Amino acid sequence: MKLGDDKRLDLYRVMVRIRTFENGVRQLINDGKVGYVSFYTGGEAVAAAVSAHLVKEDQIGSTHRPLGHLIAKGADLKRMMAEIAGKATGTNKGKGGAYHIFDKEVGALGANGIVGGSVPMAAGYALANQLKDTDNVSISYFGEGASNQGGVQETLNLAACWKLPMVFVCENSSPEEQTMLGHKIDYPQLSITDISQRAPAYGMPGESHPGWDVEEVYKIAGEAIQRARRGEGPTLLEFKIHRLNADEDSPHCPIKCYRDKLMMDGVLSKELDDKIRSEEAAKVKEAMDFAVGSPEPELVDAYSDIFVEGA
Repeated sequence: MKLGDDKRLDLYRVMVRIRTFENGVRQLINDGKVGYVSFYTGGEAVAAAVSAHLVKEDQIGSTHRPLGHLIAKGADLKRMMAEIAGKATGTNKGKGGAYHIFDKEVGALGANGIVGGSVPMAAGYALANQLKDTDNVSISYFGEGASNQGGVQETLNLAACWKLPMVFVCENSSPEEQTMLGHKIDYPQLSITDISQRAPAYGMPGESHPGWDVEEVYKIAGEAIQRARRGEGPTLLEFKIHRLNADEDSPHCPIKCYRDKLMMDGVLSKELDDKIRSEEAAKVKEAMDFAVGSPEPELVDAYSDIFVEGA
């Protein structure tokens, strides 16, 4: 699958947008304007490449690291930033925060603070697509830890049994990078080398690939998404990624890797790179100003738009 220059630059721009947005959130955290956020930094190639195959009517179910997924799917930057800041203008009117951002306008159907929690939800949307006889697909993002959850395993089985139009995308942090709540994990979470090894047990295709090469991710994800659109059922994809800090010094930084590749191929120049980064920085600055300047939710609205058991 040979990509045109415009598509390659689009992929690069989305990755830059994700990193720039997260760095904007970091700045607001340092300024005391927002609270803790679990960052997606290092996974930009996966989100950008997968969503490049999606239309607005397709759905994604995200994780506790949702910012990259939602940005790549087209969620509004200003309303996202406002939600992270807990403001009334946010996607959830300031009541969900970073771990529950939801933008139905673009099919971004929920971040989830529960490990693996969005996987059964994504299958529900896939079933709805199937029953409505559309060619829309549902993407379920989760991590290597969530791959061990019972609900995830049950969803893999059900999706295969019903040939649901969905793709399971596991973003597996490299073992040497794995941490939990800021502490390095010294005990194994997995008894297998590749999470995709579980796919045959459920009767679906599965593949594992590096997750920092955006063009490879684009090719692999595209094949799985087209398979789902044709009604041939789900696929389990695993992309190995490295959780990174804000800079681009790592040899596994997807933005640095792709920038170097595009420059070597003559698709990207320093001047064009500066232009892209400047434009994305301006969008993020606008989102930050919007969030900081937005009003707090009103106390009288505390129980509006939420489900209260027994009410």
